[in-house]
Amino acid sequence: MPSPNRAQHLIGKYFTKYGKKNRDIDFGNHKITKVEISSINELQKHIVEVEGFTMLADDGGVYQIRTTMEKKAFGWKVLNWENLGHR
Repeated sequence: MPSPNRAQHLIGKYFTKYGKKNRDIDFGNHKITKVEISSINELQKHIVEVEGFTMLADDGGVYQIRTTMEKKAFGWKVLNWENLGHR
């Protein structure tokens, strides 16, 4: 399983790139300031589910997200994500 620090880094990097591709959503309009990991669960070998919060700058709010990550040959990769709520 990835460490919480590694999962934070991967989620932050993923949503930064996602926001650059999609400028019309909150991730494209606001910079990600912080990522907090609440839980990491192993679904099966080399696949984990990570739940956490992404904080956006300039009152962009907080998104609660769930991501699925897979361990590849050169490290962990985000497969998909789900929005669990926005505050």
